[in-house]
Amino acid sequence: MKLLLAAALAAAPALALAHDLWVEPAGDGFVLRLGHRGGELLPVDPAKVKAVRCADAGGAAREVLASARFAPTEVRFPGPCSAVSVFEDGGAWSLTPDGEVNLPRTRAKDAVKAWASRQYAKWVDARGPRAGAVLGDELELVPVTSLARAREGDKISLRVLSAGRPVPDAVVAVDHRTIGETDSRGEVRIRLRAAGIQSISTSVRRLHPTPEVDAEVLEASLTFEVGR
Repeated sequence: MKLLLAAALAAAPALALAHDLWVEPAGDGFVLRLGHRGGELLPVDPAKVKAVRCADAGGAAREVLASARFAPTEVRFPGPCSAVSVFEDGGAWSLTPDGEVNLPRTRAKDAVKAWASRQYAKWVDARGPRAGAVLGDELELVPVTSLARAREGDKISLRVLSAGRPVPDAVVAVDHRTIGETDSRGEVRIRLRAAGIQSISTSVRRLHPTPEVDAEVLEASLTFEVGR
């Protein structure tokens, strides 16, 4: 049992990062999904989606959550947008000998670890003037390299920011496969291995001891379209 608990404790952050939240174009609007892109989709809890922002080509952003249409495994909202930002507050999670529960430590029986989960999903028009804009999310991925001419096989640089500041040592994944961590400038370089919609994600874990949780786990995704 001690060995099992030790393994569970070590894996706790990874357990919290088991699924991506991402947004991509759909018809004349956009769709938000949770799970694995191209694979299993999970239910989206309407109560946890706190903000959906749509930015125009000039940078002005409007809140469109009120016009969003919720379905069991997706959220659809109207465009047009040059950039989109979605915030989901996952609440407190606890790891117990019986598995994960969406409860703070104070309400979970025999909790051995607890964390607060917050996820941010971002989409940008790769050929638009707002592709490299900083939206100011608590955690976000921002292209350093221009995406306008990025094609399959090219390398691009991305920067991970938290409230506008670079985040070193952030874990970065492409299509849910970890490729490395950001450097001291919060940057990482990746190769675009496929054309079409590209999904990149990042995550950080911060100690934040309170009676309810031990840490905060922040996740962010960036999607954009890559040309052939």
